[in-house]
Amino acid sequence: MKNYQRLVAAVALLLVGLLAMGPALADDVKHEFDALNAQWVAAFKANDFAAIEALMAPDSLLLAPGAPPIQGAKAVAEMWASWGALPNVAIDFGGTYSEVAASGELAYDYGAYTFAFDSEEGPFSENGKYIVVWKKIDGAWKIAADIFNNNGAP
Repeated sequence: MKNYQRLVAAVALLLVGLLAMGPALADDVKHEFDALNAQWVAAFKANDFAAIEALMAPDSLLLAPGAPPIQGAKAVAEMWASWGALPNVAIDFGGTYSEVAASGELAYDYGAYTFAFDSEEGPFSENGKYIVVWKKIDGAWKIAADIFNNNGAP
């Protein structure tokens, strides 16, 4: 009977420890995604689309408004490069919330973005929201899917 009580106590302590670690792990992942998002923005601003491609899973998917789905890290990076070539382009975004699946292999973060450039009709600017699905590949988080859309007219 004593061994059973010790086992129950050990399992209870383990569960309490794991539950207490949950918020800390979520915070760690949010900080990691914040750093990866900052790395992505810095690469965009530097026109380093090879660095953006390196942040993506090989079969990554981009779902941009008004465009067909774009699949594959190279094709997605090429699309971002085309947007990066716009006159006086500026982009910024940041995550608001992140969550990791219990398996630890998939996660998502969502947040807000701003995108602006000079068009032939004059300055263009939009604010919107996004969701990025992250996939752990060889121990590193990679972008598996990215979807964004604007918030519409104020």
